[in-house]
Amino acid sequence: MKQANLLKLVMAGALATTGIAAHALDQGGIIKIADNATASGVMSDTGRKIDDSALTAKVKAELLAKKDVPSTKVHVTTRHGVVHLTGSVPQSAQKTLVEDTVKGVDGVVDVKNDIKVSAK
Repeated sequence: MKQANLLKLVMAGALATTGIAAHALDQGGIIKIADNATASGVMSDTGRKIDDSALTAKVKAELLAKKDVPSTKVHVTTRHGVVHLTGSVPQSAQKTLVEDTVKGVDGVVDVKNDIKVSAK
């Protein structure tokens, strides 16, 4: 239950930072976006930013749900569906786990894993 609420909070925050479009989370946590700009084609870049922000939020929520990942040490950015991972983890197995987890998130096109493995 806490994970579902956290996911909703992270997703809502990511969408709120874009500053455009009407958005809401329904009871199931599904994002609904409505904007009349799509008819004029203005939404293409803006829509991509929303998609990337939402995807980043989904990835962060998935990482937070993993017990064996120090997710607060992993930084996530997304551009055009490609997720870029930076930060550090203490073990190489965790680096691999992070990458595998991210690859499993719906909407991820590719993963660039620049996580460093450091003992501290």
